[in-house]
Amino acid sequence: MSGLGRPGWVLADRYRLIEKLGSGGFGTVWRARDQRLRVDVAVKEVLLPQAESSAEHAERVARAEREARNAARLRDHPNIVGVLDVVTDGVTPWIVMRLVSGRSLKQQLDGDGPVAVAEATTVAAALLQALRAAHEAGVVHRDVKPGNILLATDGGVLLTDFGTARHRSDHTLTAKETIIGSFEYMAPERIDGEGTPAGDLYSLGVTLYHAVEGVSPFRRDTIHGTMKAVMFDAAPPPARAGPLGRLITALMDKQPEARPSIPRALTLLADRTPPALESKPEVPGRNSRSTGGGRRRGEVGQLLARARDHQKRGDIGEAERLLREAAAMNDALSMSFLARLLENRGARTEAEHWYRQAAESGETLSMLTLGHMCMKAGDLGQAAYWYRRYVDHGHVLGKVHLATVHEARGENDLAELLYREVEQDGDMVALKALGDQWKSSGRTDAARRVYLASARAGYAPAKAALAGLTSR
Repeated sequence: MSGLGRPGWVLADRYRLIEKLGSGGFGTVWRARDQRLRVDVAVKEVLLPQAESSAEHAERVARAEREARNAARLRDHPNIVGVLDVVTDGVTPWIVMRLVSGRSLKQQLDGDGPVAVAEATTVAAALLQALRAAHEAGVVHRDVKPGNILLATDGGVLLTDFGTARHRSDHTLTAKETIIGSFEYMAPERIDGEGTPAGDLYSLGVTLYHAVEGVSPFRRDTIHGTMKAVMFDAAPPPARAGPLGRLITALMDKQPEARPSIPRALTLLADRTPPALESKPEVPGRNSRSTGGGRRRGEVGQLLARARDHQKRGDIGEAERLLREAAAMNDALSMSFLARLLENRGARTEAEHWYRQAAESGETLSMLTLGHMCMKAGDLGQAAYWYRRYVDHGHVLGKVHLATVHEARGENDLAELLYREVEQDGDMVALKALGDQWKSSGRTDAARRVYLASARAGYAPAKAALAGLTSR
């Protein structure tokens, strides 16, 4: 957060900050007063990692400008939060948006549990209209999830946070940007680096599943487990979705070409025919680019599935051979899996090489692992670098580990600032990790507090940790 970003401070001689509304991997959102027009607005302070290079700073500013540009194309749509302005405080970019009174779908799910089918249907209709407008304007959102869906007090439903969105005319900023987003809601092809309109529809399907069933279907206890589930596992058939289940299942098809178009999705949404009578939509024709991408994904997926089977049988040599073949196809996830296998059998130097290759290709778990490896080796500077990269890709968990670097350096004030940000963000995995950190340092009451917050959000490991702490 900028040192100037605090209640009462005036941004660009116009926007007076009132209170913080929330924060995440890409920025902190404030309620502010537009002193010129005398109305309240929301302003997002785009987070800039400490000690980043000039190139990284320029990239972050470019991303903020791109978010504003993409959202501004859609500012008049009733289901999209409109961007009003982009300003800087000399260093930090700020995005000024229309203020929406209400809460996110994530906040509603965390606080009240699953929503009724009727409400989920309203959300689905609004998001399909928002995505249709975005896609027709050439913008792919790439991070549709409950935290980016606002439920306004007036009954409106709006899509927000175009920080990871891309327009067809945008140039790629960096390779590491390719898989920014939340893995549990991400389409399989997004993990492979392809951000297409069909991926937004898949993410919407997972979001709707979570909304009505009360569970995120591909969330696992580890990031690797989540990524594997997205790539290979089928979600359990929705049990609470009623007629909405037909649309959810169709949107969550692993093959992007088999997912319904937005007009077809709206038809499915309006159709109250029992699901058993619904036939699978016809697979549309594919162009040469999608065919090639699909073939490559299919080949990599088969190699990974075979490698997993060999690992389960104990045939590590054949699993390694298959993973090397997949990694040779420049697949970041395969590089990460290969690195993990090599690390487990003691080949640390080669494992680190593949972790770096995967990290530079945008595979974020490898960034986290490299941070751990550097921390264990006592290289605090490199550990901080990789943890910051991990945070920069939207993972709050990285702040917990970055705080441990600050503590190791004796920078306790900076560590406490990051700990407070983790608590404010409310990410249940990060809260569990924070509880573990505080438990290990003897801060039992603080650990109990964050374990409880994580457990209330439904995170089973936090419930177990809380039970263990209570039983002492």
